[in-house]
Amino acid sequence: MRIAMSIFFVVFIYCFSYGQQANGKKVNDTIEALIDKTIDLYYDYKIKESLDNAIKIIDYSHKLNNINYRYRAHYIIASNYEVAEDYKNAKHHYNSALSLAKENKDSIFIIRSLNGLGNISIELDSNMENSEQYYNEALRLSKISKLKQEELGPVLNLAWAYIDYKKFKKAYPYLIEAKELADYTGNPIAVNDVNCLMGRYYSGINDFDNAMPYFNKVIKVGTEKQLYSSLIDAYKAKSDFFEKHGESDSALFNIKQYIFYRNKFFDEEKLKQLEIAKVNFNVNEFQRELEATKKEKEYLSKITTNNIVISITSIGLILLLGAAFFFYSGYRSKKKLNSVLQEKNIELIQAKTEAENLTNVKSQFISTVSHELRTPLYGVVGITTLLLEENDIATKHKKLLNSLKFSGDYLLDLINKVLKISKIESDKEKLTKTPTNLSQLSQNLLHSFEYQSKNKNNELVLDIPKELPNVLSVDSLKLSEVLINLIGNSTKFTENGKIWLRIKIISIDKEMVKIRYEIEDNGLGIPEDKKEFVFEKFSQLGREFNKSEGTGLGLSIVKNLLTMMDSEIRLDSKEGRGTKFHFDLDLEIIDEKEDEELQPISNGIAQTFKKILVAEDNKINQIVTKNLLDIIGYTCTVVENGFNALQMVQKEDFDLILMDLNMPYLNGIEATKRIREFDKDTPIIALTAAELSEVKEECLSIGMNDIINKPLNKNDLRNIILKNLVS
Repeated sequence: MRIAMSIFFVVFIYCFSYGQQANGKKVNDTIEALIDKTIDLYYDYKIKESLDNAIKIIDYSHKLNNINYRYRAHYIIASNYEVAEDYKNAKHHYNSALSLAKENKDSIFIIRSLNGLGNISIELDSNMENSEQYYNEALRLSKISKLKQEELGPVLNLAWAYIDYKKFKKAYPYLIEAKELADYTGNPIAVNDVNCLMGRYYSGINDFDNAMPYFNKVIKVGTEKQLYSSLIDAYKAKSDFFEKHGESDSALFNIKQYIFYRNKFFDEEKLKQLEIAKVNFNVNEFQRELEATKKEKEYLSKITTNNIVISITSIGLILLLGAAFFFYSGYRSKKKLNSVLQEKNIELIQAKTEAENLTNVKSQFISTVSHELRTPLYGVVGITTLLLEENDIATKHKKLLNSLKFSGDYLLDLINKVLKISKIESDKEKLTKTPTNLSQLSQNLLHSFEYQSKNKNNELVLDIPKELPNVLSVDSLKLSEVLINLIGNSTKFTENGKIWLRIKIISIDKEMVKIRYEIEDNGLGIPEDKKEFVFEKFSQLGREFNKSEGTGLGLSIVKNLLTMMDSEIRLDSKEGRGTKFHFDLDLEIIDEKEDEELQPISNGIAQTFKKILVAEDNKINQIVTKNLLDIIGYTCTVVENGFNALQMVQKEDFDLILMDLNMPYLNGIEATKRIREFDKDTPIIALTAAELSEVKEECLSIGMNDIINKPLNKNDLRNIILKNLVS
């Protein structure tokens, strides 16, 4: 994006002293200060304010009859319009500045106006030949006038134009000359523009090693000094390069940054303010013309009294026509602005409709896939849980089963989070804290990675302080997901090395403990230019770093989950020296006596004979649910569909019904409706593999008492049964 900044780098210095040079007269300090402020606003991308000030300068120039101020103001206005990509208005004001500068024989502003017209010609007409003529004329005049500092503008823009048109051989000599001139002026904006062009040049000839350092310099300086135009150019060029070479992740990240800074500059409010500034400028121009006409008529009336009536009539007519023109101009400007806004509103409505349609499709997909994945997992997790309840299992087998159970729980939660990542970001997910032994949790985590570690010859090291309380309140599944993603990341990028999982106590008192989790490896490490986007969704380091690419969601999920837990992931890594992630958690300490009360209990309700009806069509799920109920202390009758459940409730009395929602012949919803026609009291708990938020409202509205997600957890199942039996 070629903009006025590249040709405007010495205006500040020149305008500051110009008033003392023009005809040897000292100009008004107030106007000079206003010019300085207007240029500062231009540099800060405050287009509307800069235009407003430039209009004031033109007003002063008319009052003082000062042509110098007038073309300087027109030049500033043109530069602002060029930045805003309003090329028609920019061309008009560059031409005005050029005409007035020629009238005043001001070589500097003749050169700059020609240079600006060269930029506009490319943008408006896509005409390289016309632009070359403007640039070469500006360069010729600057050399004839021996204005070395003015040579940079046309030289830089010639290089820019040739690179835009992929004429890299022609561009190179101008690039070298522009670099020397930029160093000569010492202006950081000019140096940054040259660096950006150097990066684009090397990128154009596929010299990646030379291109990237230039782009990184531009981004560093652009970020520090908020030079949005430089950032827009650099990120767009980097994205084009990565896309050209098939590095889609890097291309995606850089195009996101390009869009971010482009939107930051060209936001809707700025554009609206710009339209207002244009209207104000047109009104002021008209009023000046009206004043000139009025003065002329007054002068004529003094010369000849015979034309008084005609003069008055003429003035009245001019005023009337002027007012009509004023209102018409204002009406047309407002109508044009309203038309633009209406078009934008239509586009927004269309985009909203499309987004809603996509959201509905996505929700349906989530619901279907979620159910299909959770149902078989119920069998995996449930049967593993039942086997762990057996007392005669060998220790080594129990260790494997614990790892299998842990991996199953993680897989289940990962399915939920990957399919619902948009819900995580929209704060619809809630934390579910449970009493957790972090030492045991961490050991299970590392055990689940033993197989992968052996394959890559890695050593897993667990480091937990003895002072760590045994039971803490935390969402164990979300914490597990965070740790597994981080350990999995280390495993992926480490071979023949070590992976450490550490817990450090930052502070502790009777009720709370602040801990720090550290996951460190001595693997490949993360390159400096990749650190900025590793937490983005679908981001990957690329095949040169990773032989087995995944979804690119792991670190994004980690970031979102830790945000939910009021924490933040931090990264410390050097390429070739390994990586360390760490995050802090403030956790409540649970009294071990209280924790014992939360374990499976033997109260009056559990010991009392209770009959439970289970309506479930999946054979494996039937086995798992029946065995879980046996362990908890309840007997049950199992039926395969809602129709059979309806018949059983009509024949026998049950203390509670566990009703699967998705069954053949008669689903759980319809079966519950029919049961509630003759049985209002028996508690009915919905069993579902679907997302709870999607079905809970409907379940409760038809008379169900509660709802629980499959696969079932023994403690969760026991607690929900007790809750509904005593209520």
